[in-house]
Amino acid sequence: MTLEAAVRAGSLAAAAGLVRSGVDVNRSTPEGLTPLMVASGLGQPRMVDLLLTAGARVLAVEPRAGATALHKAALSGNPDVAGLLLDHGAFIDQQSPILGHTALMDAVVYKHGEVVRLLLERGARTAIRNHWHETALDLARRDGLDAIARLIEARDAADDDEIRAHTLVPAIKAGDLEQVERLIAAGAAVDARLPMVGSPDDDYTPLAVAAREGHADIVRALLDAGADPRRVIGLFGGTALHEAAYFGHADVVRAMTEERGRAGAQAPELDAQGALNGMTPLHDAVWHGHLEAA
Repeated sequence: MTLEAAVRAGSLAAAAGLVRSGVDVNRSTPEGLTPLMVASGLGQPRMVDLLLTAGARVLAVEPRAGATALHKAALSGNPDVAGLLLDHGAFIDQQSPILGHTALMDAVVYKHGEVVRLLLERGARTAIRNHWHETALDLARRDGLDAIARLIEARDAADDDEIRAHTLVPAIKAGDLEQVERLIAAGAAVDARLPMVGSPDDDYTPLAVAAREGHADIVRALLDAGADPRRVIGLFGGTALHEAAYFGHADVVRAMTEERGRAGAQAPELDAQGALNGMTPLHDAVWHGHLEAA
């Protein structure tokens, strides 16, 4: 019996025996499906757990539609399977190249409300559009899926409320140092992250926004209040110092590096490398010709 056959038969014992014998858990079918994709599509959480533990590649993509195991889990409707895949590093917002669908969109199309709920709870973005320019909410409304639409609407409303609660950010963007200082004194969270909603501020902290906008005085105020300059922020996985260097704000770079010697202030990591491109703040400054920042 092949591993694929054991998975399709739902035979955990047979699959476990094959794994122990050293079978390749990532060997694809002629159609390009891995055993993990098959198990995910059949909604088999114990089988999925076995395969993941044995080294199944959670990020593998099948060649026909460019779907992942997480897309298959969304089709199956089993939230436990989707949760296991996410726990093992599945990209929650990965879009298939043929349709442009995320797992959230597939869960909506196949009317699996519990998977929709799980993906929303785990941070799936709702603003992403497929190749027909439809969001997950558009798909739910198109098909008259009122209960699923309400789940997405509730998440969008919660994101809006969270953004409004980040009172520091509007003051920072306005360059209003006095208001920033008032908000800090009133207990505003200086390291709070903005939600992922498809905006340039996704996953930014107040310090990163201030560094990007070039407000050196506000940067100093945030650092004095305990803001952490080492926090990894944004989709590129950089730091606030990357933001200052990228946009050529030499005064902000100076403010952040001067803070290294001040009592109570945290030091930025000068050689931190962005998760996406491996660049340091110095790379960013040189790349864009910002000599003073460099």
